[in-house]
Amino acid sequence: MLIDAAARLEPEALRCPFPGYAELRERGVTFVEAANAYLVTRADDIDAVLRDHETFSSRNAIGAPPIPPDSEMAKRVPFLLLSDEPEHSERRRLVQRAFTPSRLAKFEPRIRELCTALVEDMRGRTEVDFMAEFAVPLPIAVITTVLGVPDEETASFRRLSEELAATVGNHAADPADIVRIAKEFADLLAPSLEAAAAAEEEDTILHTIAAAERTAGLPRHDSTRFVMELLIAGNVTTTDHLGNSMVLLAGDPELADRLRTDPARLSYFIEESLRLESPIQGLFRMTTRDTEVGGVPIPAGSRVQVMYGSGNRDAALVERPDELDLARRAPSAHLAFGKGVHSCLGNILARLESRVALEALLGSTTRIELAVDPDGIDYLRSFVNRGPQALPLRLTW
Repeated sequence: MLIDAAARLEPEALRCPFPGYAELRERGVTFVEAANAYLVTRADDIDAVLRDHETFSSRNAIGAPPIPPDSEMAKRVPFLLLSDEPEHSERRRLVQRAFTPSRLAKFEPRIRELCTALVEDMRGRTEVDFMAEFAVPLPIAVITTVLGVPDEETASFRRLSEELAATVGNHAADPADIVRIAKEFADLLAPSLEAAAAAEEEDTILHTIAAAERTAGLPRHDSTRFVMELLIAGNVTTTDHLGNSMVLLAGDPELADRLRTDPARLSYFIEESLRLESPIQGLFRMTTRDTEVGGVPIPAGSRVQVMYGSGNRDAALVERPDELDLARRAPSAHLAFGKGVHSCLGNILARLESRVALEALLGSTTRIELAVDPDGIDYLRSFVNRGPQALPLRLTW
């Protein structure tokens, strides 16, 4: 099958996994040996799995086997992503108020300042690596601002989040590395959590988590892994989304011109970019009992991967699924942020950041082009995350 090469992390297949997805949608749910999982690729089947959290456990969402709750590793892994109901909803409620549109809107001026500064650093140069100069530094600066982490710690948090994100979807990842990274993260974060605990007002996510320590008895090790999860989720995936969006824009200068002249369509573009080039291509579930998906039997204890990147290109989800359409009637009806109880907590922040970033980039340039052949773009070596490793662009100011 075509998908085998992508599951083996072969660079050419990762660059364009979509023919493999199309083949699997024709077949239905299929056990793929290279992924050691049943791949769910049709939009309706993905929706059914994500909404049935009793049958499909999230304890293995990043692909690793479920971790014993009393182990050392259990104190170091994601707090929300790997939890099931009702525990998951209880944990999510602790910080949900920090991700409302009104709370996040107050950060827009600062996000705009960060975008402007990065654009000004590039101004005048005709060729840049967009990933290194914009897509990587912006999201970590934004999420540390929203979290309430000191600016001087940004570089260290960026390094640790990238190291930890590299273990997701990497079959060769060493669990000892995850523990090491998590311990270093805890040491780095401790002073910020102490300062947040002493604060009188609740302006940042760290303040919200510190309040949960006081009022809900959230243990410090859980606070730490909560912040670690939010940092990675709000950093790496947004970097990938910005990179994927720029591949689309730089590959079609007329599209970029249309967005410059009709900025009201920018939100439609963002949704189409998320759909066509989902930064998370698929996460995992573990079956808690014998079941079936799309008529295919799946035994209890099986590993299942729900492929958002495939479902988003399913004709059952949208018409002309492989086309970028700035006039879709329901542009946000995609799977890039998941569905059900585990839908992405930070989707409002991701959309806000993307809009402000693209406004700054399009408003400061007259033309953006790829400075490399599209077939020369190397993508992350992951069957979970999708984004360019580097992206040389040619800019006209």
